[in-house]
Amino acid sequence: MSVTLRPYRRGGWEVDITLQLPNGSRYRERRRGSHFSKSTARRWAEDRERHLLQHGPPTPEREVPTLEVFAPRFIEGHARANRHKPSGIAAHESILKWHLVPLLGAKRLDAITNEQVQEVKLALVDRAPKTVNNVLTTLRIMLRKAVEWDELERLPCTIKLLPNPKKTMGFHNFDQYERLLTVAQKRGHDVYLMVLLGGDAGLRLGEIVALEWATLICRRVG
Repeated sequence: MSVTLRPYRRGGWEVDITLQLPNGSRYRERRRGSHFSKSTARRWAEDRERHLLQHGPPTPEREVPTLEVFAPRFIEGHARANRHKPSGIAAHESILKWHLVPLLGAKRLDAITNEQVQEVKLALVDRAPKTVNNVLTTLRIMLRKAVEWDELERLPCTIKLLPNPKKTMGFHNFDQYERLLTVAQKRGHDVYLMVLLGGDAGLRLGEIVALEWATLICRRVG
């Protein structure tokens, strides 16, 4: 253990502390006291030396990634690793690309505040509440995964979703559906098939769009 004092030309002292830790490693710390007298600098150095021996050197500050840096890890380690549906993975990727990265990409995860969450809502003010909530949900899951993976000690902000009242769905009655089939049949086989898939088979729009002709042909032949 050693404490060395070095004077500065313009006043003050540099304190140079070198000591050997219980695990055998050596630790060195240098501090500058511009307004210290020599006796004050020595007393400070001796107090600091005792503190280091009792409590050990300070733990280096963890480098928290930015949202943009963490985003690919989130997609791979959460969405793909947990075998989410391709549509779910694509939704996360789209939200990150078009909303979260442009708005918060340069922010460290631990620096995302409640106010910045509100700014995200404001930036999406022209979007439907469901769309805004999808963006906020992706952000919330990301931050929770960062805590789970020890990138954060705790959640840095509170994310409250927008109220999104459920809409009442409208339905065609039988007469209206028959008229729709008649018009669709005149428009061509593709249009007629789409109406049948929705009306008779009960498929939703996304399910109809996701169908492939090979699948339809196989089912028809079977």
